Amino acid sequence: MQIIKRILTVLPFFFLGGVAYADPHLSGALIQSINTDLSHYSGGEQLRLIVTISNLTGKPFTGTITGTVTGRGVQVGEPVSVSVSDLAIGTTKKTELRFPSTDTNWQGYFVDLTATDQNGHQLDQEAGAFDISSDWQTYPRQCWIVGTYTQWGKFVPYMFNTPQEDVKGLNAYKCNNLQFYNMIYRWHQPWVEGKSWVNGDGETINVNLIKEHIEAAKSFHMGTLMYMPMYSANYRIVPNFTQDGSGAQLSWGMFTSACGSKCTMDDLFKFVVNKKDKPYISYMNPNNPAWQRYWGQQTELMRQHLGFDGMFVDTYGTIDRPLWDWSGNRVIMDKAYSSFLKEVQKYMNGPIVVNPASTYNEQDLVQSGHEAYHFTERWNNTSDISTFGDFLTRARQIWGWADRKPNNIGLDWDMGLNIDRQGSQDCNTESCTFNTPGVLYQEAAILATGAHHAWIVDGQQQAGNGARFIGNIDYPIGTMPTPKPDMVQREYDYQNFGVAYEKLLRLNIHASTVSAPSILSGAAGSTTAAVGKVWLFQNHRSGFDILHVLNYQQMSAASFQDVDDDAANAAAPIRTGPLQLKMYVTTGGSVGNLYTASPDINHGAPITLPYAKGQDSSGSYITFTLPSLKFWDMVWLENDVANSDYKTP
Repeated sequence: MQIIKRILTVLPFFFLGGVAYADPHLSGALIQSINTDLSHYSGGEQLRLIVTISNLTGKPFTGTITGTVTGRGVQVGEPVSVSVSDLAIGTTKKTELRFPSTDTNWQGYFVDLTATDQNGHQLDQEAGAFDISSDWQTYPRQCWIVGTYTQWGKFVPYMFNTPQEDVKGLNAYKCNNLQFYNMIYRWHQPWVEGKSWVNGDGETINVNLIKEHIEAAKSFHMGTLMYMPMYSANYRIVPNFTQDGSGAQLSWGMFTSACGSKCTMDDLFKFVVNKKDKPYISYMNPNNPAWQRYWGQQTELMRQHLGFDGMFVDTYGTIDRPLWDWSGNRVIMDKAYSSFLKEVQKYMNGPIVVNPASTYNEQDLVQSGHEAYHFTERWNNTSDISTFGDFLTRARQIWGWADRKPNNIGLDWDMGLNIDRQGSQDCNTESCTFNTPGVLYQEAAILATGAHHAWIVDGQQQAGNGARFIGNIDYPIGTMPTPKPDMVQREYDYQNFGVAYEKLLRLNIHASTVSAPSILSGAAGSTTAAVGKVWLFQNHRSGFDILHVLNYQQMSAASFQDVDDDAANAAAPIRTGPLQLKMYVTTGGSVGNLYTASPDINHGAPITLPYAKGQDSSGSYITFTLPSLKFWDMVWLENDVANSDYKTP
C-alpha cells in the first residue's frame, strides 16, 4: 500500500444533515452508526467513512472523532481526526472521515474509531472497514432485496424505506452484491411488459422499484443478480406454461415415468414444499438444449430491460428419484449443472451464481468453472452441516475442487438462524427474536472457515436494526424476527471483521501442512470441533501462518449439532483467562510479528503479541499467550511476508 510510505493528510471534514435512519444503530454512547460510500473500492478511489454521532453521554460533547487504519495488523499512515464542538445531549449529526486512495487490490483494512473529549479521555470506541477490491466476486457478500414488492398476497409490507436508504443499510453490514429475490413474472417467464405484475406466488412487484433498487445498488458499486430457478415452469396457473404464449414446451419437461411423447402435464415431476399443498411448479429438464436456449434468452431479455448485472440461479436441491425425458430416456443429473451453465451463457451476458441447495451435484457445479462465485444454501443435517466443524470440511473441499488461479473461488453460505419464540408459536410476529449466542457461534464458524453468511435482507423490523435477518423457518418474504440491540452491534462487528481481514480469511487459503497446534494451559483444546473443547485449526496463505481459536466449552451436545440453533438455547461461552498456545511454523520463510484480533474484543482491533521460538522433533514452533477467548480469536504470524502477495499492508 503506497500510503504507508507517506503521512495521511487530514482532509476537510464535513457535518452532514440528517440521521442514519436505515443504518444499524450501535451500542456506544456517541458513535451511533458507521458506513462507507462504496461497498468496495478500486485503486485510486478516495476512501470515505461516514460516522453518525448521537450524544447519549448525559452532557454536551466537545471533542474528536479519530480513525486509525491498519492492514493485517500494521498501522497504515497517520490517524485522521475531525473535531466536534458542543454537541448537545440527544443531538445527532453526521461527520465524514476521508482517507487517501490506495493502489492495492483484494485487501481489507480495519479502521479503529475513537471518540475522545477535549481532555483526551476516550468516551467511545467502534470500528469500520474498507474493502479495496476491483470486483465483488472475489470476496462475495450476498444480501437480499425484496423491497420491490407492494403486496405479499393480502399483506402490504411496512418495513421498507426508500430504495437508497434500504440499500445503504445493507452497505453498512458490508453487503457487496444483492439477490433480487423472486421478482419474475412466472417461474418460466421472468419478463412481461408493464409497470407491475403479480408473480406465481400471488405477490405484486413494482417495476420502477426494481429499477430504483438497481440504481441504488450501483451507486454503492454493488453487484445485482436477478433470481430465477434453473428448471421451473408454472403448472396450476391458468393458462399453464404451454398455453400462455411464452413459447415453453411440454417436451422440455422431466417426467415421472417413461411415457415419452405420450406424456401429459400430469406426468411432469412437480415441486411440493408440503405434501398437503397442491403442486404449482413443474420441472423442466436442465439437460434439454431447447430449454437451455429458452432460459438464456428469457433471462437476457429481463437483464436488458431492467439492467441487472447477471443471474442468481436457484435449484430445489436433491432429486432422489428416477425421471425421464420426452424420448423416454432416463434423465442423468450428474453433469446437469455444468451442461446448463455452459449453454445458457451463450445467450445471457453476465455473471451467474447458482444455488445447489446443499451438496447435491456440488462438485460438478464447482468444477464447471462457470460460477462467478460459489453460493450454497447450507442445511443443518447429516448430509451437509451436521456440526460446526463441517463448515471447514466444506470450504476446503470446494477450494480443492475449484483450484482457481490467481484467486481461488469465493464462498457464500445461506443458512437461516435461530428464532427465540419468546413464548409465541407464531413467528410472523415481532414477539420473536434471535438468540444472540447462537448467531455468533454460527457467524464465527462461517467466517473463520473462509465464507460469508448470506442471511441479511433489506428493510427493518424496527428503526435502528439496519436490515432484517432470515430465521430458520423463513424466506426473505414476510415479517421476520426482530434482532435484539446486542445482536445488531455484534452482527455489525462480525461482518466488519470479515471485510477488515478478508485476505487472511478468504483468499487462497490452504490447510497448514505442519504439526497441529495445541493449548499448553488455560483450557482443553482439540484440533477437531468438539463439545466442551476449544477448537484450533491452522491455515496457511502466502506470507502467513494463521490460527483460528473457537470456544465450544459451554456448548451442550445438543447445541453442537443444532448448528442453526433451532432450539434458540445455545449458551454463551464464558470468556477464558489467558491461554498458553503452541503453534508450529511453516518452514522456509523468515518469521516476523505475531498478531491477534477478535470481533469479540474492541470490535476487532488488532494487537501484537510477544512470542518465543522453539524446536522439537515435530518442527519449528512458537509459544505465546492469548489474552482471552470469548467466541473466536484469529492469530496470524508473518512468515516470508516480504515475498508474498501481501507484502504491502
